[in-house]
Amino acid sequence: MKKLFSWVFYGWLCAAFVASLFYLITAFHIVWLGVLLVAVAPLVNKFWSYDSGESIHDKVKSPKVSLLVMIGVAWVLLTLPETGWSLWFALGGLGGFLLHTYWAADEGD
Repeated sequence: MKKLFSWVFYGWLCAAFVASLFYLITAFHIVWLGVLLVAVAPLVNKFWSYDSGESIHDKVKSPKVSLLVMIGVAWVLLTLPETGWSLWFALGGLGGFLLHTYWAADEGD
């Protein structure tokens, strides 16, 4: 179940990445910069690990990726003119990141 969720999560991030690039190139809606940040931070960390997961707090995992995802979601919420796919991609990326980091990638199994 956790492996399936990981596949769905990274698929969602890839779809958000492609959609944000498309809308940035075709219409340059500023809100898509936040979606791009939400999608790119975990994807880059998956293939090129820039966040070792070490934190001064024991309960916080991937603090650098978490910071970038939260900044991306805040950007979307602050610049969103109306609800649409950008909001769904950002909130789905946030929820998926939290579930993936604290549940699916749990080393306790």
